[in-house]
Amino acid sequence: MKKTIFILGGYGSTGRAVCRRLLQNTDANIVIAGRDVARAKTVALELKKTYLPERIHTAQADAAKCAELVESIKNIDLLLVASNTPQYAKNVAAAAIEAGVDYLDYHFNHNVPGELQKLDSEAKKRNRVIITQAGFHPGLPATFVRYGAKFFDTYESALIGMIMNSPIENSDSILELVDELQEPSGELFENGSWRKAKFRDTHIFDFGRFGKKQCVPLKMVEMHILPSMFPLKKIGTFVAGFNWCTDYFIFPLAFIIGKIFPKRSRNFLAKLLTWGINTFSSKIPGVVFVLEAKGKCEKEGKTLRLVADHQDAYDFTAISVVACIKQYLDGKIISPGVHMMAAAVDPEEIIKDLQEMSVTISQSLRPNGE
Repeated sequence: MKKTIFILGGYGSTGRAVCRRLLQNTDANIVIAGRDVARAKTVALELKKTYLPERIHTAQADAAKCAELVESIKNIDLLLVASNTPQYAKNVAAAAIEAGVDYLDYHFNHNVPGELQKLDSEAKKRNRVIITQAGFHPGLPATFVRYGAKFFDTYESALIGMIMNSPIENSDSILELVDELQEPSGELFENGSWRKAKFRDTHIFDFGRFGKKQCVPLKMVEMHILPSMFPLKKIGTFVAGFNWCTDYFIFPLAFIIGKIFPKRSRNFLAKLLTWGINTFSSKIPGVVFVLEAKGKCEKEGKTLRLVADHQDAYDFTAISVVACIKQYLDGKIISPGVHMMAAAVDPEEIIKDLQEMSVTISQSLRPNGE
């Protein structure tokens, strides 16, 4: 029987891409929902030109009004949160549990997994699956590291690097990035423990068509699952900057203003950052995502390089989300409770589905030093 997926915020930049990918790559029906039902209907009309109209529906829903949300989702299977509303994540997930449906989000905010974990016992009691931090950042970093393990007898280090370039359509879509700039929290795992990243903790990655870039560490909560799985001595997630104006002027300014006026400056800084990215960034579009891993295979030190490349950052996020949902729809993610995508998915299936959805994947395993 076909599943129905209720997409809260399905008319946003990434939400539209998720809707399209679900229709193209699964047999699920979708409900495009949000506070602005007119926008939802506009997106639905456009999608109905390409896909079966009976698969596409709309609804009005508000992440801040959970009682109404419970009523809206009672007859669906999965609530997918595509809206930029991490502050409501716990309440929305609780509404899903109350309505008897499963839940998935792709929030970037580091606090969301901890908040949702408070619902773990209730989710298990109600036999509900709660998946958080889907997408490609978070979502893919720890998934790629898990995939890399099969190449080594002894797994020693795993570093993730990413670069992305895409015009920002709506400044609201980067509010979570603004929040991160106000409280920078890069971290690295070394010598058996996690530590806060320092200014010198940069790493140069080769991003192919984007060239070699110096990258800074990020915090990715999902990476914390890895030390208990593998004997890794070093783990980190790194990101390249956007452009000279954004990196050297807007980011420092956002940090200072955000400290003084954290709430009042949020929307202003999002608009300023959007202007900086759209005005000064390279014209090369897309995303390149890299795993550099080291270890021993048959007693020889080797380096694995795994690269995912796609021309559209919004679509790459959508593809990563839908790759996770495909495993859910196939009955491969059925354990009740709260899970991060990176811990719940089969990494090999993710790689296969990324390729099937037009992501270019390349990998090489070479002796160290080559």
